[in-house]
Amino acid sequence: MRMFIIPCCLALLVALATAENAAEQQQQQQQAEQRSVEAESKDSQRLEKRGASLDEWSHLSHGYAEQHGYQQYQPQQAHYHQQPQHHYQHQHVKYEEPIKTITIEKKYPVPYTVHKHFPYTVEKKVPYEVKVPIPKPYLVEKKVPVHIKEYVKYAVHVPEPYTVYKKIPYEVKVPVDKPYEVKVHVPKPYIVEKKVPYEVKVPVPVPVTVEKKVPYEVKYEVAVPKPYTVYKKVPYEVKVPVDKPYKVDVLKPVKVEVLKPYPVVVEKKVPYEVKVPVDKPYEVEVPRPVKVAVKVPVPVPYTVEKKFPYTVEKPVPYEVKVPIDRPVPVYKEQSRGSQACREF
Repeated sequence: MRMFIIPCCLALLVALATAENAAEQQQQQQQAEQRSVEAESKDSQRLEKRGASLDEWSHLSHGYAEQHGYQQYQPQQAHYHQQPQHHYQHQHVKYEEPIKTITIEKKYPVPYTVHKHFPYTVEKKVPYEVKVPIPKPYLVEKKVPVHIKEYVKYAVHVPEPYTVYKKIPYEVKVPVDKPYEVKVHVPKPYIVEKKVPYEVKVPVPVPVTVEKKVPYEVKYEVAVPKPYTVYKKVPYEVKVPVDKPYKVDVLKPVKVEVLKPYPVVVEKKVPYEVKVPVDKPYEVEVPRPVKVAVKVPVPVPYTVEKKFPYTVEKPVPYEVKVPIDRPVPVYKEQSRGSQACREF
């Protein structure tokens, strides 16, 4: 029996070990595949961020390689061909290394609105059942409306007859003298001022200051809705105590006779001639036009002096130091009187 049990156990152990090895290998393969997929996704993300996808990148690298023809690898291949051939042949494998190109896209920032969400509490009213204890049997009060008369004292205006003045237009004749001629003095010839445009030169400082508007961020306060209390007015009946009803004297309307429109006498003024007695005829001075010689100035052309600013160069004396290699004796002429004084 022992001879059968021992090999069976050994076979089970070997089977378990192989199964564990196979499971570990499968896990390692899965992990390697996941890593390769993550690396490819990262590479694609990096390349897409730089402005080109993986397919475009491969096309660009193959096209660049075909154009240049792998010039950096040609001398190495020529060196291999120059070697002496042995009895066995070398299998040359052409290794094509993809040339990496980097494209840099310069992007300009564009301002855009950013909607920021602020969290705030929202109170939600949840209805719940409130049990009110009611006595059984209970009274049911029914409200019956009752009309109550309330007397208010106020002054009543009684109309009275009054006079109405109506304005009737009538013609009024104003005495006007005969039409007379009005002479307006106009000098001849007369001065006509004419505006002559002329060029005005404005000095412009150099360099010229140019103001450039620089946009900057302005912070605005965002109003956040907040919960607030709402007061609801509930109407309720207020009973006002009233005494017993009492008598109130009400003034009855009085009939007033209104007279119908009656004829009114209107005095109309009629003009008539009134003769004023004059004692004697008297002299009346009548203004007559008198010819007066008027000197009219004749326009004469004249010179207009216009002041223009200009720069005036003013010579300013300043000391100029001239370098001298050696001291040079300077002789000054002296008068005879000074020489005689020295000799004395």
